[in-house]
Amino acid sequence: MGNRAVIVFDEFNPESEAAAIYVHWNGGRDSIEGYLKATRILMGDRLGDEAYARARLFQVIGIFMGGCLSFGMGTTRSLTGQGDNGVFIVNSKTMTIKGRAEWEPECEEQEEHDVNKFTNEIIKLINVMYTVHNEESGKYSQLDMLPTAETFDGGEEA
Repeated sequence: MGNRAVIVFDEFNPESEAAAIYVHWNGGRDSIEGYLKATRILMGDRLGDEAYARARLFQVIGIFMGGCLSFGMGTTRSLTGQGDNGVFIVNSKTMTIKGRAEWEPECEEQEEHDVNKFTNEIIKLINVMYTVHNEESGKYSQLDMLPTAETFDGGEEA
């Protein structure tokens, strides 16, 4: 048993062949909100580019999950009915939750994670990977670091 969810983009049609994401762990709303916020931070001024935003959400979840298990990609048709947290319907332009399907509202919502703390854990992992190799000099350099969730929101560092 896990804490499973499916993420689809823009609309939910259980027969759709559109791309969808399955997460076996961290599928509660608090985690999904953290993945989406980390994606918004990563996208920066490119938010709104739907194809890239979808790809970045896959990237964010993969960086957080690590390894070769616990999340996958398929079609909405092949992934729906996975249980636990149902299907989150995400707006591709804003990377926000716009709806939910296959989930009973009377079920208790997971509230284990502070969204900003969860987001910051993901951002730390991404920032570790933000190095580039200059073949001419043989040196590695650090790219600009992504901001924390609090800075992104216009507040002070936690």
